Amino acid sequence: MEFNFPPNYPESFPVVKELDFKIPSTFHRNPDKNLCLCTPVEQYLIFSKEPTLNNFIINLLNPYLLSWLWYERYNKMPWGERKHGSMGIIESYQELLNLTSSKHTIRFMDNFIYNRFHFRLECPCGSGLAYRRCHEKTIDNLEMFLPKKQLIYDFLCIMERLI
Repeated sequence: MEFNFPPNYPESFPVVKELDFKIPSTFHRNPDKNLCLCTPVEQYLIFSKEPTLNNFIINLLNPYLLSWLWYERYNKMPWGERKHGSMGIIESYQELLNLTSSKHTIRFMDNFIYNRFHFRLECPCGSGLAYRRCHEKTIDNLEMFLPKKQLIYDFLCIMERLI
């Protein structure tokens, strides 16, 4: 394994390459051939709480390696898996926001970026409830742990691939 630390570490995450060709190149790799440990928002939420190499290895790299070993042995992922690319990013936010459709997830992300949440108006999730009675606490929690720049980056990745 090769770890590369970006110049602005720990604000940006380390990246890992597998050099011994033991893990097939088709198993969860990014386009740049680095290991795809999880989606960017999941990586941010895990790593930002404790931006140490130890946390990175225990909570990001080890689960990836265990998944690969499990997949190699049983031909299925132990915890399921996300789709690749923008659909995987949408799935992450959908789970994080407790939503059921990608359409509502994208609408939520757009509203979050442009501060379009209004307490008395209908929640963008489509529940029919006012935002303050539906997803206000979820968004407040999200704002505490996820910087807007990460959400904007993820949103732009989604929109770039959907257009």
